[in-house]
Amino acid sequence: MSGKYCNLFVTDSYTAQYDRMTDNKAETTVSRRQYLAGTGVVGVGSLAGCLGGGGGGNAETLTLGTINVFPMMQYFVIERQGWYDELDVNIEVKTFGGGPPLVQAYQSGTLDLAYVGISPGLVGLANGVDSTVVAANVLEPNVMVANGTFRDYWEEYGAEAFAQFREQEGRKPTFATLPAGSTPDVFLRYWLQEKLGLSTDAVEIVGQSPSALQSTLLSGNADGGSVIEPIATRTARDDGSIEPFRYAEPIMPGQPGAVLQPEQTLVDDRPGLVEELVDIHVRATGFINNDRLAAADMASEVVGTDVLPAEIAREAIQSRAATFISDPRQVVDKSLVYNEFHQQLGNVDTDLAESDVFDHSFYEGVTDGGE
Repeated sequence: MSGKYCNLFVTDSYTAQYDRMTDNKAETTVSRRQYLAGTGVVGVGSLAGCLGGGGGGNAETLTLGTINVFPMMQYFVIERQGWYDELDVNIEVKTFGGGPPLVQAYQSGTLDLAYVGISPGLVGLANGVDSTVVAANVLEPNVMVANGTFRDYWEEYGAEAFAQFREQEGRKPTFATLPAGSTPDVFLRYWLQEKLGLSTDAVEIVGQSPSALQSTLLSGNADGGSVIEPIATRTARDDGSIEPFRYAEPIMPGQPGAVLQPEQTLVDDRPGLVEELVDIHVRATGFINNDRLAAADMASEVVGTDVLPAEIAREAIQSRAATFISDPRQVVDKSLVYNEFHQQLGNVDTDLAESDVFDHSFYEGVTDGGE
């Protein structure tokens, strides 16, 4: 794979909206070794680090795609702990404004591995992204939030709240979420159709990048949203009218969130490296669960303290939507439910089996068969 990844710019359409979520570096990528060496962001004319010509000597460079949201907490910890430096490769990171554009980059061949939401990850697999889930990140990360007006309708009418809102307010309620096809977007549609028996036409769904989603909720331009942390905590603190009213557990117990998904070539040709990646992932999960406040501080540092203040991160990591795991076996059943629902939505026409999605051997290898 050496020499394939010299493109230093993320080209997805969401990145421009998402630049502040990546500490004003959304359009550039840089290997961790270069960053720690103090060379800063690589410019257009400087490709020295692409094949390891920078601080990593002649080491191969692999490109990791990720998103700066809480379900990627293991990445934040690994980054701040410097554990990628234990590998015999350079890890170059590209940050995206959502899972769907990340998967598009995967399809184009510009990524070697990804921390990605299970929903777009499954769509990618069904549409030919040759990759495998080797570790899980989080369980039940989704939160339904709404302003006081919609919550009042919900408390009085339950599933009929959407129809009552439309009748009395003269319009459909607007729910903001992450981009179409993302885990929170599909979870919202699943809740409406499978649990409430409603059409998605009952609500106006607006898909946005994480920063734009947060702004939409705080500005009052949406009545509710399907979100993840730290957005749920941030909106509740900054605007007392936006509060959680449904968590994932009663909607889909064991809802899968994000996963570690390397390309199949890496799994087949470099199993030792994949095992090392899973090992540091498991270590990161252990660190998070042993010292949540320290992990929250690391998330704040990676995202940027101006975008994610430490106090917000520390509150968000105590949320019911912040259950961090590593074992991919815990998310198999509901991941296949996601695939079935994607087929209902017409997003894919491939019926995926467990073996099409997961390889548990790496997790079992680093944990002596399991936690």
